[in-house]
Amino acid sequence: MFKNVYCLSLGVVLGAVLGILVCDDTKKKITKAIQGKAKKLSGCIKSLSEETVHTIKG
Repeated sequence: MFKNVYCLSLGVVLGAVLGILVCDDTKKKITKAIQGKAKKLSGCIKSLSEETVHTIKG
C-alpha cells in the first residue's frame, strides 16, 4: 500500500515539475494532438453506432 502512495505522490510531483518546465507551444501541440485523436475516435464510434442502427432497423 505504501508503494502505491509513494508512486502516486512521485507521479504528482513529476507531473507538476514537467508541467512547469514544458513551454506553452509544446503544451498547445500536445493538446491539439490529443483533441485530434479524440475527434477521430468519436467519429469512428459515431459511424459504427449509425451502422449498427441501420443494421438493426434494416
